[in-house]
Amino acid sequence: MIRLDLVSKILVSTILSLSLISAASAQQSIFATYACDDGTPLSVVFFPKEKNLRMQMSGRSYSLPQRLSADGGRYAKSGVSFWVKGQQATLKRPKTKPTICRAQ
Repeated sequence: MIRLDLVSKILVSTILSLSLISAASAQQSIFATYACDDGTPLSVVFFPKEKNLRMQMSGRSYSLPQRLSADGGRYAKSGVSFWVKGQQATLKRPKTKPTICRAQ
């Protein structure tokens, strides 16, 4: 029979390991929220090492890879483009006009 002390030590060790993994992952990503001029709210997570971002917009999730940009960071896929310059970004979507979004 396994002693309770051993089980407790294993449990604490597992929790600490998961906490360290979670902290390392959090440092590798940047979370931001944006409010766009057309009223669209955005939640964005940048993954600099992976060179992509994940965006939550209008009830849908998007994963956009980073694209070549002379200024700022540009991410685009399937007609959706998010071009970040400082605290401001331009959001382009199919069948809509581009809109300016500001970090909150």
